[in-house]
Amino acid sequence: MDKRKKWLLAGCIVVSGVAAAVWLKGRMEVQEPVRVLERNPPGGGDEEIQMELRTEMGNFPVNFRLAERSYREDELEAVFEQGIQWLDSVWLGENTSAQAVTDNLCFPTRIDTLGLEIHWETENYRWIHTDGTITAEAREGAPLDTTVRAVLSYGDAEHIVDYPLRIVTPEKDEKTAFRDEVAEVLDNLQAEQRTASELALPEHIGEVALSWHDRQNPIWSKILIFGNICLVLLYFQQEERKLEQIKAREEGLRRDYPEIVYRLVLLIGSGMAVRAAWEKVIIDYQKWRERTGESRWGYEEMEMALREMNYGIPELKAYESFGKRCGTQGYIRLSSLLIQQVKRGARGMNSLLAQEVGEAEVLRRENARKSAEEAGTKLILPMILLMTVVFAVLMIPAFLSMNL
Repeated sequence: MDKRKKWLLAGCIVVSGVAAAVWLKGRMEVQEPVRVLERNPPGGGDEEIQMELRTEMGNFPVNFRLAERSYREDELEAVFEQGIQWLDSVWLGENTSAQAVTDNLCFPTRIDTLGLEIHWETENYRWIHTDGTITAEAREGAPLDTTVRAVLSYGDAEHIVDYPLRIVTPEKDEKTAFRDEVAEVLDNLQAEQRTASELALPEHIGEVALSWHDRQNPIWSKILIFGNICLVLLYFQQEERKLEQIKAREEGLRRDYPEIVYRLVLLIGSGMAVRAAWEKVIIDYQKWRERTGESRWGYEEMEMALREMNYGIPELKAYESFGKRCGTQGYIRLSSLLIQQVKRGARGMNSLLAQEVGEAEVLRRENARKSAEEAGTKLILPMILLMTVVFAVLMIPAFLSMNL
């Protein structure tokens, strides 16, 4: 048995044993009836209880919600004091003092740990909203004195706390203040020089000397970004071009295969040796290439194999390399047949070559069908454009006559 299967079996046995032991322990233990249920403290929330009721009529599942404990009258004062202490520490939010409020306030609506609800009221809702947001009107009119009220409640009991505060304008840092001063100076200069053809920029603001320059947009970042994008696109373009070349090569090999098989079988069947037939095919191809200036993948691979033979590589090895370079099943099968032809001679090879010619004929028909389908697909766009022109010629005069 595999080691992993042994570990799996051992683990299943251990888990089953533990589960059985727990089940037996539960069956053997005598469960005492539950007399009392402990409630959650105030603020702890209600609890879903699932129990089993055992009677003489049978056992019944009982589910109910156990409410949290409520405060006694003598506890509420201390609870409200705790709530106020917690509220004092959080209501200012990011502000450090109630006499210098610049940011929005924090108005919580509940104290979960104590179970208290909080309702907020503001003296002027145009200045402070009930969620603690300070309005733009209050910021523009600062400084402003106002009061917010927090109403803490538990059931029918309530406790009110008022928080006086002052809304002030936030202090600006040195740079922000100087920038605002520059903007104000420029506005005043433009108002003074409205009729001038040029605007004389200030050379000083207070004791600070000013030197004005045209802002230069850094071009290095654009070069970095667009240069990298172009490199990535160029890389993918090269990869796409390689894929297209591979696809074109495979398509060319597929188209050339039936013709190569016909020629080789015809020459070998007429009594020529395999190498002589190979050379004859290449010579004819070279003449055709010189005449047309075109090239074909299958014949190029045959020419490379002939070049290897002329350089001293054994004939059988050259045929084997030819099949491997082409890579398709047909060329590998053809190279194997040629190797057997060289080894055995003509004995028993005629039927195999004839069978290969039959398969090549099937492949030639398949290639013709695929070429026809591709040609039909390429004609779809011109046909759509032609139909659009025809519809335009027919419909435009009709619409023009309707308007007249």
